[in-house]
Amino acid sequence: AIIQIDGVTVDLATVPYTDFEVTLDMQAGVLHRQFTVNGVRVQVDRFISVATKELADLRWSFTAIDGQTHDVQLTALIDGDVVNEDSNYDEKFWDVLDAEVTNDTAFLMTRTVPNPFGVPQFTVAAQQRFVSDLPAIDVVQEDKQVGNVFAGQVGAVTQRIEKRVIVTTSRDYADDAAVKHATDTIFASIASATYDDLYDAHTAGWAERWEKADVQITG
Repeated sequence: AIIQIDGVTVDLATVPYTDFEVTLDMQAGVLHRQFTVNGVRVQVDRFISVATKELADLRWSFTAIDGQTHDVQLTALIDGDVVNEDSNYDEKFWDVLDAEVTNDTAFLMTRTVPNPFGVPQFTVAAQQRFVSDLPAIDVVQEDKQVGNVFAGQVGAVTQRIEKRVIVTTSRDYADDAAVKHATDTIFASIASATYDDLYDAHTAGWAERWEKADVQITG
């Protein structure tokens, strides 16, 4: 995602920041990140769901802590222009089969390129939808990249943008049409769920895993 605060792109390698923290909750299977830039505290929570294996959930929380109001913009992308660092000559391995963008959703379907090594080709479809306190204002649609743009003013009241991504592959479905249709079907199954619902189902799945795998040392 690309975050802008008061028109400045937030790149922690170049902009001043404070309160940076990254924590991985291994018991719950959730990654947390936090930092403050230009008076706005940014908190990011993300997990790959145990309860719904195709779901990745990312939530950004923005809070002004300096008593001012700030303009915040977030661009959430699905990028199919992938290069492996260990490949020769910047070789690309994905062809885009389909791309669709609406005001607050984006979809990209890709297939691995043919190869002379006998490795089977496979298809991957990714679709993102949002639950957002800030309105959608624009879209991104390029040859191998799609996305949605949200923006608004942030004050002392926290504003959140939750991105839900469903990823399906030809490993699980008979053909490309079924791979694409599955993203809609899975989204429909979680449409009424809140972030807390999805989080609780995920952490409950991890609790079951720890019940089987936990090691206790006494003494």
